[in-house]
Amino acid sequence: MVKDGADVLEFPKPKAVAPMPPVPVPKKEPKEHYRVGFNDEGMTTLTLMTEYGNSMTLSMNQEACEQLIRMLRATYKNQDDTDPTDPDGGIPLNTEGKKVA
Repeated sequence: MVKDGADVLEFPKPKAVAPMPPVPVPKKEPKEHYRVGFNDEGMTTLTLMTEYGNSMTLSMNQEACEQLIRMLRATYKNQDDTDPTDPDGGIPLNTEGKKVA
């Protein structure tokens, strides 16, 4: 039994405190806002994702995809590079001469 601290040893006061190592800042993962793919029926899918894990998937046939592309291109500020007589808004041709999205 200790009385009045007679048998208690105190630790010596440190002369210098070693600096703490810097806390690493975790890198932010790039956020994925959308995905493009296709489903079992061969339709193109566009999946839109939110920060909270919710998502919505649109399935479109080729005609709907081309319409969406035209609608997106209509929002461009500079439309000088598109041919107004081209019905799909200037989608490039693939090697077989067919329009590709």
